[in-house]
Amino acid sequence: MGEPEARASDVELIHRVQSGDTAAFDELMSRYAASVYKVTYSLTRSHADADDLSQETFIRAYKAIARFDEQYQFYTWLRRIAVNLCFNHLKRGKKFLFLPLPMSDSDTESPDIADPRPQVADACLKRDLDAALQKLPPDQRAIFVLRVDEELSYGEISQALNIPIGTVMSRLNRARERLRNLLREYLPAT
Repeated sequence: MGEPEARASDVELIHRVQSGDTAAFDELMSRYAASVYKVTYSLTRSHADADDLSQETFIRAYKAIARFDEQYQFYTWLRRIAVNLCFNHLKRGKKFLFLPLPMSDSDTESPDIADPRPQVADACLKRDLDAALQKLPPDQRAIFVLRVDEELSYGEISQALNIPIGTVMSRLNRARERLRNLLREYLPAT
């Protein structure tokens, strides 16, 4: 028996796709589908929109793969496509239903807790945070989600949205300030 075939690198797969091997693109999709979906869902908070935007991300990537610049990581390039699609989607003024973030397993499996108030407060905070995020302008919401949920650096957000780092910082600051005002009741008294 021979050794198992080594997993092809992203660049090798991209070269194969550029040569007409569609199965290589299927492999790239399977590697990054969950990550792309996570980005699109984080920005839209809608499963239906996230599904559509994830699909569109891969369609656009496939159409543009001939122009892929190997100085970039494939996922970074793919994420930029996804973020731009989501950002354009948000700017068009689509209304989104922001669902409360799911509670963790530890939140629901605590039969010995005598006082349920902390759990109720956490659930209310999650609900109110989602509602507050919905009230942010799309440009601020996108930057806030990319920074907080996706943990992107200012530079990565700047590249993803094709805006200067200073603009990223000022929009993030405005988003945080607006969220602070909307969620004032959760902040400690000063």
